[in-house]
Amino acid sequence: MSIIETRLSARLEAGLSVIPARMTDVQQLRSGAEHRNARWANARRRFTLRGFKFPSDARDDYLDLWHACEGMTYGFLLRDYSDYRVTAQSLGSAPSGTTAVQLVKTYTFGSRTHTRTITRPEANTVTVYQSGVAKAGVLDATTGLFTPSTSWSAASPLTWTGQFLVPVRFATDEPEWVIPFQGIAEINADFIEVVGE
Repeated sequence: MSIIETRLSARLEAGLSVIPARMTDVQQLRSGAEHRNARWANARRRFTLRGFKFPSDARDDYLDLWHACEGMTYGFLLRDYSDYRVTAQSLGSAPSGTTAVQLVKTYTFGSRTHTRTITRPEANTVTVYQSGVAKAGVLDATTGLFTPSTSWSAASPLTWTGQFLVPVRFATDEPEWVIPFQGIAEINADFIEVVGE
């Protein structure tokens, strides 16, 4: 459907657990060796909210979120505190003219590198640099595309620094509320990353 471009309240983000998941087929060969095939190009994160003794304002935030999103129908944004910022991240070499560049984050281990497309940057935290000098421009906070106000110096190195959010939705239409006593609520809910929106 679509994403509500609003971040989850800090009261509900506090204490979220995260599981970054991939989908890999592992085939055991008759020789005992394995053949592994990655079915997903990127990780997909799952967040778990286990809230105990929520105060009334946090419960109200949650009810607003649940009803406005219509369960799994609409997504929203949250901060993954395990992975939400970049510093001097390379964007490669500048293209010609005022061509937009896509914000990314690169993960490297040994000879392997994985590049993640950043689609929900926090615009007020982002600076794009050309040859180490901040470049003025317009950032689309719903795609992560940065368009310079003036032409790039072609082939000059580009980097960026800033923070980003993750688009998610409820993982089920039936999140669990536990109300052991009047005025005390426990919330069990899972959110899953939305890919491609």
